Amino acid sequence: MKLRLIILYMIGFTIFSVSCGVNETVVENRANSLIVDGEKPSGYFESKFGKVAYWIQGKGKTVFLLHSAGHDHRDFEAILPTLTSKFRVIRLDWPGHGESENPSPPSSASAVSIAEVLQEIAPKLAPEGAVFLGNSVGGFASLKMALEKPELVKGLVLVDTGGMNAPDFATRTFSSLKGSVWFTKLSWTAFPKYYLKIRNEYTNLILEQIRKKGEQEGAKEVNAAIWKSFLDPKHDLREKVKDVRQPTLIVWGMQDPVLEPSLGKTLHREIKNSQIVFLKTGHVPFAEDPEAFLKALVPFLDSVR
Repeated sequence: MKLRLIILYMIGFTIFSVSCGVNETVVENRANSLIVDGEKPSGYFESKFGKVAYWIQGKGKTVFLLHSAGHDHRDFEAILPTLTSKFRVIRLDWPGHGESENPSPPSSASAVSIAEVLQEIAPKLAPEGAVFLGNSVGGFASLKMALEKPELVKGLVLVDTGGMNAPDFATRTFSSLKGSVWFTKLSWTAFPKYYLKIRNEYTNLILEQIRKKGEQEGAKEVNAAIWKSFLDPKHDLREKVKDVRQPTLIVWGMQDPVLEPSLGKTLHREIKNSQIVFLKTGHVPFAEDPEAFLKALVPFLDSVR
């Protein structure tokens, strides 16, 4: 579906949800059992955008797992057991997400600042280098790492990644809408319900975490600011990705209504040392179809030296 249709759909769906009193808190019992209240971070990093929580598990080659805007480190629950059995896995919460502090003010959040946080924290937690797996804005941050600190990037896994949209009318319109706090509040749970195309225990967990985060002060202002920042020319990496030299796995959901599969094809064409896999999912393939995702991911990680 084209982005201009998403705009119409989201406006209609959010109005319908509010007017009909859709219950956004209902999730499967299994999903509730996966929520670990008070899960303690391995530590906190004092970034220039606030205190950032991180989790380190497993041993071996280091792999960063980097979530998208509005989400948190729990996005990766479905693939975490497999990865931590073979690799040293680092997850973190971007500023204003999960257990991390809000930037000050929350409206100062941006995709570029998220990328800067990664460049601050990565040399401290993985000075020997790592593979960076990023979804959406996490993919944008991973690409920036590969371009600006290539010595720390052994490989990339780019999952429905940002930074590749042309600033056309549809992109500007929807980013401006989502960049306004009133629309972000209105669509807070409706939007992720739209882009997560497969319902299972893990995607229900994601939806519940998003709902809970929306109750916290500043969360919606942070999210709106990040969406607004997608219009910043510094977020546009289309002319730069050809300079990526690291081995790269691109994974894209064929039903992603936010970042169309054609963007993945362009990314694959521009990054010479890359391979691409399309899955029958929406915007978060590793939660929607973890088995298929791991089937592509693990051999790639094993191949990276």
